Amino acid sequence: MRALLIAVSAAIATLLCIQAALGQEARTPGTSYSTALELTPGEHSFSMDAGETHFFYVRLEKEDTLYLTLRSAPQLDFDVALVSPDREALELSLRPAGFSERIVYRAFSSGDYYIVVFPFGGSAGSYNLLIEVTKPRTATVTATRTLVAYVTVTEHEVRNVVVQATKEVLRTVTVYSQQPTDQSQSLLGWSVLSLALIAVAVILRDGLMSSRRVERKEEAGEKGGGEGGAQA
Repeated sequence: MRALLIAVSAAIATLLCIQAALGQEARTPGTSYSTALELTPGEHSFSMDAGETHFFYVRLEKEDTLYLTLRSAPQLDFDVALVSPDREALELSLRPAGFSERIVYRAFSSGDYYIVVFPFGGSAGSYNLLIEVTKPRTATVTATRTLVAYVTVTEHEVRNVVVQATKEVLRTVTVYSQQPTDQSQSLLGWSVLSLALIAVAVILRDGLMSSRRVERKEEAGEKGGGEGGAQA
């Protein structure tokens, strides 16, 4: 019975070893672009020997954003590069030993983007790759259009002349003028002079009109007297 248990345990251990070996073989990093290993979002662990370079690729759609983080032991120094589907370098992370390498990139076209991990100064050992891919956000936008009416206002200089007649012969002329507040003081004297001239002109005009009325009354009286003498 004991021998049977030992045999079963040995068989299970052998199967586990075979499965681990097959899994490790499937997760072997590529050594070139053509043999690059595909990675999906998540955390992946690998081991690098001195002088090696590891190649991976991740599938990105247009407008996807890739967040790539490489972590290793403090004494190790691994760097990472992101290469386009056309094998052109897009981003590089070359931080010193003891720091994590990070790359954030937004894809402008769909395709397979390559991740290349390489050592610095003969570093060798294990490292972890953390990959995150986010999709572009979508939002419903409501557009509201506001119609604006433009009104053009023209400012005019306003002058109102008011003539007030008194019981006496004298006339009082009051002139109201509204001037823009931003005019300089140099124009003040000319404005007062202009208002005085307007007042004098109004007085003269009223005087002429009064004298004309008197002359017309006198002419009418003389005509009336002449016609009366003729009838007599």
